Amino acid sequence: MNQRAAILTVPVVFGSAMILAAGGWFLAVRTTSGEARGEPFAIAVPAGCNRVAIENRLADYGLPYAWNGDTLTVTLAGTPGDEGFARALLAPGELRLVSGSEVLAARVVNAGVQVSFSGAAISLFTLDRGLPADIVVTLDGVAIEIESVNGNELQVAARGATSTEALRVATDRVVAVRWPGACPPSIVP
Repeated sequence: MNQRAAILTVPVVFGSAMILAAGGWFLAVRTTSGEARGEPFAIAVPAGCNRVAIENRLADYGLPYAWNGDTLTVTLAGTPGDEGFARALLAPGELRLVSGSEVLAARVVNAGVQVSFSGAAISLFTLDRGLPADIVVTLDGVAIEIESVNGNELQVAARGATSTEALRVATDRVVAVRWPGACPPSIVP
C-alpha cells in the first residue's frame, strides 16, 4: 500500500470508531433509566435541623425522598459508597480557611467536582475573595489536602480506595459545602 492510500484510511478508521462510540453511548443512555435503584432507608432528623439544606442536598444528588414527620425516607442510587450516604447528607458542611493564625472570612460562590489530568477527583470551590498560598483548610473539623490555590479558586484533593470512592468523596464535599447547616445523623433501624 502506498503512503497516500494509508493516509486516506486514517479518517475512515477514525470516523468508524466515532460512529461506534456514539452508538455505544446511545445504547447505554437508552437502556438505563437513571432512577434510584437502591434500598430505601430512613433517617430520624432531629428538631432544629435545617430541612431546606437537606432537601437541597437531595436535589443535588437527584434522589427521591419523602418526609413523614421528623423521619426522612430516601431511596439510594444503588452504587458503591451508599453506606456512607447518611453521614454525608447530614454533615454540617463547615468549610474553614486559616492562614497563619487568622481565620479567613469567605463565602463560597460556586462549587463543583472536576477530574484532574491524572484522573483524580477534585472538589473545586470558587470563593468571593483571593486566597493566600499558605492556607490550611478543614471541612467539619477535619483537615483536607489542598491540590492547588489559584486566586479565589481552591482545589481540594479527594482520596479513596478506588476512583469511584474518590469521586464520591469529592461530590459529598461539594454538596455539603453548597448547602451547609444540616445536623448529626441518626439512622432509624
